[in-house]
Amino acid sequence: MAGASMGGAATRRALVVNAGELLQRIAHTLRHDIGPAVDAEYPKTQAFMAAVVLQKLGRELALADAHRTADATELRALAADLVAVCTMSAPAGAATQRGAAAASTVPANAATAIDRFAATLDQKSLCDVIESLYAARAELDAAPVDALLGRIRRTLRAQIDRRLEFAK
Repeated sequence: MAGASMGGAATRRALVVNAGELLQRIAHTLRHDIGPAVDAEYPKTQAFMAAVVLQKLGRELALADAHRTADATELRALAADLVAVCTMSAPAGAATQRGAAAASTVPANAATAIDRFAATLDQKSLCDVIESLYAARAELDAAPVDALLGRIRRTLRAQIDRRLEFAK
């Protein structure tokens, strides 16, 4: 009876293992059990390389939820910062028509792209913001445009760093 209940608990515990942890366990087995037990060089090398690939993939899967959350948080912060710049650059009384009236620092096409990005928070609309800002450099002093692009670059750099975190 005690063995049956332990088996049930062990089975329930085994079902809790997530994909990232499972890949880490397989990588460990390949690296520490299978690789050393193989005599031929090519299969031994393949076992060790498979362990490396699985270990990296397991780490990437383990970090995926945290990275998605961080990306979403940073994109919301970026949108808020860009919208704030548009709001500050709009002439007095034009706060409700920010997209069309923010020509002093942010041209209308860039303000419209920023509003669309703030509404969707997707990569396509962010690319549209970047393109509109580069196009606006010819119309405006480059300093405000460069400041906006610098803010965007910080967010994109953080996303790249997160994507590479599992490779460490």
